[in-house]
Amino acid sequence: MRVSRTCPTCGYTGAYDTAALADAHHRRHSCAKHRRDLEQARRRAERLQARVTRECTHPQASHRHGTRAAYVKDHCRCPDCTAANTAASRTATRERIYGRWHPYVDAGPVRDHIAALRAAGIGVERIAQLAALSVSHIRQLAQHGRDGLPTTQRVRPNPATRVLGIDVGDLSRAPHSRIDATGTRRRLQALIAIGWPTELLADQLGRRPNSLQRSMLGASVTSRTARDVASLYERLWNATPPRATGEQRATSDAARAHSAARGWLPPLAWDDIDTDPTPTMPTAGPSQGNDIDEIAVERALAGDGVFYDNLTSVEQEEAIRRLTARGKSIRDIAAQLSTTKRTVSRRRASLGAASPLQLRTLDPQPAPGGLVSTAMVEKRRSADG
Repeated sequence: MRVSRTCPTCGYTGAYDTAALADAHHRRHSCAKHRRDLEQARRRAERLQARVTRECTHPQASHRHGTRAAYVKDHCRCPDCTAANTAASRTATRERIYGRWHPYVDAGPVRDHIAALRAAGIGVERIAQLAALSVSHIRQLAQHGRDGLPTTQRVRPNPATRVLGIDVGDLSRAPHSRIDATGTRRRLQALIAIGWPTELLADQLGRRPNSLQRSMLGASVTSRTARDVASLYERLWNATPPRATGEQRATSDAARAHSAARGWLPPLAWDDIDTDPTPTMPTAGPSQGNDIDEIAVERALAGDGVFYDNLTSVEQEEAIRRLTARGKSIRDIAAQLSTTKRTVSRRRASLGAASPLQLRTLDPQPAPGGLVSTAMVEKRRSADG
């Protein structure tokens, strides 16, 4: 149990482990030193109470209390700002001792990057907005003196990282600036080619269909439109358009036929949809409306989420023809494509699936001589329902 001793002269109180230690050490304390410590604590408290909080009056920023910026820029000496400045000074001192203090970096790469951004059509105000810096700071980093030498040789690491992180591309430009419409046009055409109608795409973008069509026909679009279309394309390029109702299926089929007639390419036809060269447009012919989306057919054959109602009329016939050639029965084809046996039967009849030649393909063990007997045909028909 600890033992306490209090000096009757100065009021100093000490705690000791045992009474023997208290008797031995308490009488050795210095009353003058204790009075000096009390006086210093009193003066410190008075100084803290006398400090007035200064509100930020900086013309280009709004400094928050409790930060070193408010202590330096606004000359605020409130306890929170003073403590923040003290902590920052201690950190800087510690980093200097360890040899890790690098408060500035070379401004050359930052200046070159600003020049590249401006050459790409990204203005100083837009750079300042993306980097969360003042316009005057960006101008100071970019400008040169009368002798041709840069006026700023060094820059803080944080602003340098912000500026260097800005991408030199169309997506970094101001929302209302005009950029080339090639990538936007190709993205919209690719979505229409896989069955997304223009009206549905316009609704997804919050625009009118005729406005979206103007974006597809013009030579340039706004940067905001390019960003919105690119975001929509990333969400829909591998998604199946809605085909739950007959009207939705008809609209989707019409969009595919419209794109096929104009030779528009689907998303998987592009390696880089923004920079790939424009392919030669095929000559329109009578078979343009009968193009088959091989990817959709293969996904239907593999059971990869594409069913009978997701395919166009020619794709439905092709899927049934290929499944028939693989030896699938009507029941198996209907189950795989999520349709009725009657529908499959009508499609196979239109393809001539009931001919002896195809029936030989369907039956794994044909009759001797390579012909199919009447009993085997009737047995197959009864099994298929």
